[in-house]
Amino acid sequence: MGKRNTGVFRKGFLIRFALVMACVLSVVAVGGYLLRSDTDTSKAASFSAFAGPMEISVLEGGSIEARDSLQIQSEVQGSTQILTLIEEGYLITPEDVEKGLVLVELDSKELVDRQLAQELEYQSSMAALTEATEQYEIQLNQNESNIKAAELEVRFARMDLDKYLGEQLAAALLEKLSLTDTSEASLSEKRDVAAIDFTEYAHPEKLGDGEARQKLRQLEDELALSIQDLGLAENKLEGTKRLFEREFVMKTQLDTDQSGYNRKLIARQSAETSRDLFIKYEFPKQAQKLLSDYEESLRKLVRAEKLATSTIAQSEAKKNSAEARHKLQTRKREELATQIEKCVIRAPRTGLVVYGTGEQSYRSEPIEEGATIRERQVIFTIPDTSVMACRVQVHESFVKKVRQGQKARIRVDAYPKEQLTGEVYRIAVLPDSQNRWLSPDLKVYSTVIHIDGEIDWLKPGMSAEAEIIIDVLDDVLQVPLNAVHVVNGKTLCYVDGVLGVEERPVKTGDYNISFIEIKEGLQPGEKVLLRAPTASGKGPEGEENGDGEKKGGKGKNKGKEREPEGAPAG
Repeated sequence: MGKRNTGVFRKGFLIRFALVMACVLSVVAVGGYLLRSDTDTSKAASFSAFAGPMEISVLEGGSIEARDSLQIQSEVQGSTQILTLIEEGYLITPEDVEKGLVLVELDSKELVDRQLAQELEYQSSMAALTEATEQYEIQLNQNESNIKAAELEVRFARMDLDKYLGEQLAAALLEKLSLTDTSEASLSEKRDVAAIDFTEYAHPEKLGDGEARQKLRQLEDELALSIQDLGLAENKLEGTKRLFEREFVMKTQLDTDQSGYNRKLIARQSAETSRDLFIKYEFPKQAQKLLSDYEESLRKLVRAEKLATSTIAQSEAKKNSAEARHKLQTRKREELATQIEKCVIRAPRTGLVVYGTGEQSYRSEPIEEGATIRERQVIFTIPDTSVMACRVQVHESFVKKVRQGQKARIRVDAYPKEQLTGEVYRIAVLPDSQNRWLSPDLKVYSTVIHIDGEIDWLKPGMSAEAEIIIDVLDDVLQVPLNAVHVVNGKTLCYVDGVLGVEERPVKTGDYNISFIEIKEGLQPGEKVLLRAPTASGKGPEGEENGDGEKKGGKGKNKGKEREPEGAPAG
């Protein structure tokens, strides 16, 4: 009886459990049906989240250019016109460089006219320089002669002074008058030669062995002889008087001796007067004159030296002025000749001729025969096509991620199946000026990528697309960019599960042109919708209906989107 009751109980329990499970499944099925009917009756495109390496890159369009380009500029001052010009695209060969092929000829008529007028100025300046140089040499010789004459005059004046007074007395007097210092400052001092009492030197013992001493001795000797003769005449006259008194001689003899005595007396007086006059007048006068002559000769020498300095300075200034003017005219003459030579530009190296800088812009000026060319304007460019580069414009939102040395993949529009590799060489510091004028709100930075290897089919100016590899993330969970949505400020994905479409918040990381990293919220293999599900043609709040473009979502790179090779299909 107990076993029977137990079996009945178990049977009832199983029946009740089965009914409960059926109800639960019915509710789930109805709920799933209602959810699907409330969203979309047709299943949207989906993509399976996967884990793997992820390249972070920037894709920008640009053009091909040569790494090394020789720009031929107009070096003619001012502006001129193009007379002849080689056709664009001409390939300069080594033979053209060797023969000096004329690439462009500029109008030089005005320069030739100026050259003729300049030649006249040049010849005139040369004649003026020759005259000034000769005058300078003549003035040098004249100054030398004048100074030598003044020096001789000083020397002769000193010799005359020494000759008259004697070397010792002359030196003593010069020392007393401070005439031994022949400097200009010393000679400018006033001296009173007349204040010297020369009579104190009028003695044979004080006078040197000179003319004054000889003259004084001669006068003293004459005086001594006249005194001796006077004494003899006086003795004779006394003797004659005694004899006359005794009447031994006649009166005539007495008169004769008296007359002789008188003559000797006069002679003695005359000799004494001559000596006194010499001492008192002639000697001081001559000594003072010779001293003054010597002092004046010294001053004349100083004047001659100063005059020589002044005249040679004037002559040298004229010569330097003539030299400067001649150098100026010579430089102008050479500049005009050089300018005329620069009107003809010959092939400097091999390469392809490209008009202007090779870059087209709204401000580009046409390069053609008859066009006006200004100084330093680029007439044409000769690029080195053996090594090429790609120049792209990177948007300001990505320029901070681009660094020198980063690798890049390049595709040329003319050869879409060819993939080239390169490396970032230079990023501009300032935004591109041309785009700044055309579109002030758009800031792009010119970036140059050096292309690896030598590609013979690359030509300057070809349109290209460069993908710069910013970083490579290893083994990250990723989904397409279109699978991530921002609704009411929340980042989420629409996950297609067993029970239907689920809104699931996610945490995103880095992204590239096609995929975005999912850090939290998804698992590998889960399917996400590539567009938000809709029921009435109107998307959820915060979303736009149509192609899945998000309002307020993460920005995407400018340019075309390309899925990385080997990415899973949706």
